Amino acid sequence: MIKIKNVSALALAAALALPLAATPAAAAAPATPPVTTGAIFNDPTDPARQNAIFSHVSRLIDGALPGSTIKTSQYVLGSDWLADRLTAAHLRGVNVEVLLDSASPKHWAGKPAYDKLAEGLARKSDKSGTSWVRVCPDNQACLALDPNPEDTYYSNNHNKFWLFSATTGSSTGTVPVNDVVVQTSANQTPWDRVTAWNDALTVTGNKELYAAYATYFGDLEAARADRTRQVADYPVAYQAGAAKVYFFPRSGSDVILDILNTVDDPVNGQPACSGNSPGFGTADGRTVIRVAMHQITRADVARKLWELDDAGCFVDIVYRELDNTGSAIRDQLGKPTKFGGIALHKLDDDAAGRTATHSKYLLVEGGYQGQPDRKIVWTGSHPYTRMGLTSNDEALLKYDDPAVHDAYRENFRAQRAAADQQSAQ
Repeated sequence: MIKIKNVSALALAAALALPLAATPAAAAAPATPPVTTGAIFNDPTDPARQNAIFSHVSRLIDGALPGSTIKTSQYVLGSDWLADRLTAAHLRGVNVEVLLDSASPKHWAGKPAYDKLAEGLARKSDKSGTSWVRVCPDNQACLALDPNPEDTYYSNNHNKFWLFSATTGSSTGTVPVNDVVVQTSANQTPWDRVTAWNDALTVTGNKELYAAYATYFGDLEAARADRTRQVADYPVAYQAGAAKVYFFPRSGSDVILDILNTVDDPVNGQPACSGNSPGFGTADGRTVIRVAMHQITRADVARKLWELDDAGCFVDIVYRELDNTGSAIRDQLGKPTKFGGIALHKLDDDAAGRTATHSKYLLVEGGYQGQPDRKIVWTGSHPYTRMGLTSNDEALLKYDDPAVHDAYRENFRAQRAAADQQSAQ
């Protein structure tokens, strides 16, 4: 059972050097707007937009105020550029706290960047903050207790979030914004920028959401330091206005399944997946479910997506991988339904020159919890895999806002078009 608390409070390049044309300009653009709530997407097919998320995070770091705190939990941070920016923030008085999976210090993932960051945050000056970078135990998550430690599917800290207690949004910004949360699907690596599609949702000024993430960050660090604090089940969700965040691992209910189970709740006595205003969802008002997902291996989730399409929802999926072994998930999602079947679009980089989806989001446009005309996004680091549910440190952020949803819908359409173009080649 989920406890809901209302709070008030791949082979990767070893080191990253952002192209000179993009780096300084992105970090010091004089006309940077104030930090606002909204979505940012990279586009690996467009050199001008490959660095969108990376540059956004860089600017937020550069704008962090002395005395403020940056907290980040990452699977892989393999970027010399970010190591330099975080060090610079530390030396001007920002408290920088970095918690990494054990992959980051390894050569395949970006060891030089890790070494650079560790050295940088250990430096002291008369202004330096209280800063550190720490690593989860080898082949283990920080908080999640591996349910099958004898197998070769090692648990990990798969998180990809950033917290800024106060930032102006750039080195030239003048208006500070407090309690900034950036939940992204992107690791900080070249592959994530130039080959993979990723998203980042920034939420500003939400004290409750910031506090929820900060509490989770604290639990991650406490369990890293004291292995008796690892847990097999972390069934906690925090509601914070338009936002709601779910943390992992879960050994009980499946959060994604629980969400999907409410999409076909009856709306005004109408058939399942119906009852929305015309044009809201489909032209005839049927609910549309869009999924951009790096990997799907959970049979229950695949079955429910099929059931929803069979019930009348339009289910549209962009994916990189289905199944770990065999074809059970592919077979389930590919079965015909009364309404024709799920639309499946494969977006992978198995061939040279291709891109892949690394996103992990779910969009609902239509019925949700018995109410029509809803537009909601669920995004984060959480893939629809068994490890993502039970074995990893993960976060899933829900945001209930039409403008945010519509931005994600446009990104989904772009990924779907790229997938269909690749399949036609």
